[in-house]
Amino acid sequence: MPLLIGLLVLISVRYFMLDIRPIHHDESVNGWFVDALLRNGYYDYDPGNYHGPLFFYFLAMAEKLFGRNIEALRSVPLFFGTLLTLSPLLFRKWIGERASWIASFALALSPAVVFYSRYAIHEVPFALGSVLILYYWLQARERSFQWRVMLGLGGSLAFAATLKENFIILGGCILIAELMVRIYERNWTLPERFSYYLGSIVVFLLLIGVVFSGFGMDTDGVSNFFAAFNFWSETGSKGNGHEKPIYYWLKILSQYEWTAFAGFLLAPLALKKVNSPFRLLSVVTMGVFIAYSIVSYKTPWCLLSFHWGLVMIFAYWESYFHSKTVYLSIALITLLFGHSAFQAYQTSFVEVDSDENPYVYGQTYREFMPPIERILEKAKSDPVLLSTMRIAVISDFTWPLPYLFGEFKKVGFYTIKNVPPIIEGEYVFIDEKLESAYRGRLIGNYTRAVYRARQWASPMVIYTRQGQ
Repeated sequence: MPLLIGLLVLISVRYFMLDIRPIHHDESVNGWFVDALLRNGYYDYDPGNYHGPLFFYFLAMAEKLFGRNIEALRSVPLFFGTLLTLSPLLFRKWIGERASWIASFALALSPAVVFYSRYAIHEVPFALGSVLILYYWLQARERSFQWRVMLGLGGSLAFAATLKENFIILGGCILIAELMVRIYERNWTLPERFSYYLGSIVVFLLLIGVVFSGFGMDTDGVSNFFAAFNFWSETGSKGNGHEKPIYYWLKILSQYEWTAFAGFLLAPLALKKVNSPFRLLSVVTMGVFIAYSIVSYKTPWCLLSFHWGLVMIFAYWESYFHSKTVYLSIALITLLFGHSAFQAYQTSFVEVDSDENPYVYGQTYREFMPPIERILEKAKSDPVLLSTMRIAVISDFTWPLPYLFGEFKKVGFYTIKNVPPIIEGEYVFIDEKLESAYRGRLIGNYTRAVYRARQWASPMVIYTRQGQ
């Protein structure tokens, strides 16, 4: 009980100061999709856009409960991040009681897990889905038929698949790892019951059909689920502007995620005499790591797809060596956990929009938010302004403004292709690189201010009509 209380206290820290980091590009896009979902009554799935439908239903429920704000959106990954942090306790049968607690504490302190648990994107619930898939796979490979295991395997597969299309990477790695482990262990016996796998496939397909069809309201959703694989395989191979070198993950792990990096270094020890489930966990983890290293498309949050496995590998071997070298083990845990705690604090509470933070990627800068917040506060104090206030945005990078101004009725978003001949409004946002071409079209007297808006975008000039 003291361990659980301590773990929950550590987890609770990530629930504080949720709004310290401005809303990110992807979070605002997700929020915009939630607005459409709540208007339409279902998520209209497009295979070219932003992964599966399930996450948007979770976000919609959070908005219904807590209101339309970034804290409500971030409450969803916070909830799943808590479950992810506790998930190693499911594996104590295979990695040991002590190792399961070590792994949970490592996840509680992990800079990546803390940072992305405060980030309204798909990655944290997807990581939890990945953990559950492997858990139920390990259950199924050593148990006689049980309904809960069959439903768990099919349900966790569907859970991950309705979040992100790249669940297929984990599925493929599990199948390959299973074959490799059986060959290494010279275990040629086939599973006694295929009911697990056939039944799980049926459960998986049923749930896929329900969620991707918008609970029966999106007639093209299921066919688009299969069409998505063509789109994302092309994106993954080309990179589409997110290309990174093959050592990208090792660089982040070695600098910020020391427990996971230690797991990477210790993974080859799975060739020693270990139990078969742990050996499979190790091979699956390294398979996913290699797959994500080969793929050109790399965004830092994808690290969570294999990070949890590396942490459990570290925890297993730390516990193994603990009985042999107790003092060295304590010193190692103190060093690694201390480093994680410091980096988690820096990345999630200090350098939240710093270009030096490896987890910051396409982030809105804090200095851009005060003028926007003043506009939102004015509308909050006088809701009539939502219908009367005019706002014009001329930019190639409009996010997060479409979500932030989503409740205003008179907002125009323009690119160089459709800028009107006359620009007027109480507030006008113009990319600094476009300002010279269009400021002559402004009608009225304005004050001018320049702000860094977000990574990879030019500064934003905000014109405020005098008197506002």
